[in-house]
This record gives sequence, C-alpha cells and structure tokens, in this order.
Amino acid sequence: MGGFLREMGERPVVRKFLLPVCLPVSLHVIFFFFLASAAGAGIVDELKKKQAEIETVSALFMQEKHTKLLTKPIRSTGRFFYKQPGMIRWEYGGSTSMQVMYNGKELWLYYPELKEADSLSGIPQYSSLMHFDISSLSRDYAIAARKEKNVLILRLAPKTKGPVRQIEMEFNRESSFPGKITLVDSNDEETVITFRDARINREIEDALFNFVPPEGVTVRERTLK
Repeated sequence: MGGFLREMGERPVVRKFLLPVCLPVSLHVIFFFFLASAAGAGIVDELKKKQAEIETVSALFMQEKHTKLLTKPIRSTGRFFYKQPGMIRWEYGGSTSMQVMYNGKELWLYYPELKEADSLSGIPQYSSLMHFDISSLSRDYAIAARKEKNVLILRLAPKTKGPVRQIEMEFNRESSFPGKITLVDSNDEETVITFRDARINREIEDALFNFVPPEGVTVRERTLK
C-alpha cells in the first residue's frame, strides 16, 4: 500500500516515521485470523465478485501515521488512482510532496520539489500491498469477515512473517471499494488511510502510471528488503 511505500521513500529525518497501498496501497492494508463460518466465507466471495467489476478507481485520501516516537499522528492528504490489472498511483501533497507510481512492473517514488526519484526493486514480496482487491490479497493473507450495521469489516493476517502484522478494511454499505484501511506494521505502529469521493470505472490513461525521470532529476536505485 501507498503508506508503506511512502515510509520506504521518505527523506532521512521523516522516513522512519511514515508508512501507501498502498498504495498502493493502499495504498498503505488488519484482522481476525480465519473465516470461521460459511456465512463469513459467503460475504468474502460476494465481495470478490463485486470487485471483479472494478476497472478503475480515483479517490481523495487522508493518511495518518501513528508512531511511538510522536504524540500526534503525521497527516498527509492526496489523490489515489488504480487501474486493472494492478496499476497504482499515489499523489501526496503538502510539505512532503511525493508521487508513488507502479505500472505492474516498475515502482517509482518521485519527489518533484527535491528533483529526486527512487527506482525500487524487490517488489515481488510486497506485491500484495499494491492491491486493495480481496482476490489478490487472499494469496498472502488469511481473511476474516464480519458485519457491523451497514459496514463490512475484513481483517487480514499475513500467512508468512513480513513487514505487515495485520490489515483491516472497512466497506460502507454496498461499496466494493474500501472507505478505510488500517495497517499495523511489525513494530505495532498504525497507519490509517481514509478514502472519499471515490469514482469507479471512469477513464484513466495508462500513462498516469508510467514514469520517465525528467531532465535534471537524480535517480537512486534501491531494493526493498
């Protein structure tokens, strides 16, 4: 998710405090360990079917990173874009302007004001964090589901140890795109991403997810570990 990738790419003073999908999320991505009933399994299967109809998403987001080193959360806002089959873009505004772009093969973090960019490798182990759809996430996470009034809540527990301890996704009413994602990392620090004004299946050009470093931009090669 975008919040997690943002942490990977931040400048030295801020980097250790921030988490995307994740972007990509995501955008970014915390739950009960197993589906305990046929009813729960049915809820997840129905959500998978609805999400299969999503081709594109654009939305505004607010991200809050809670860290043990600070008394108040670090807040960021911006825009999120998604296009099948797994292209992601996060645009962070404010004093730490940054863009996260993933076209399904290449992952870039770009800092326009600093004229710097990071080309990240080692993506396979983080690939599920680049998605919000349950079919993709179920490859790497055990999923439990419950309903509270008009809200569907999913909790995801990783099948293997990694940078994420758990993810919680909230879906409002009949929406198949999450309104809120809460991610807890291996340090028990929490990142909350809230989406609004989501637009589903509007036209989005592929070029939005590709990145060619502009002239004068310093490019660093980095590996996710």
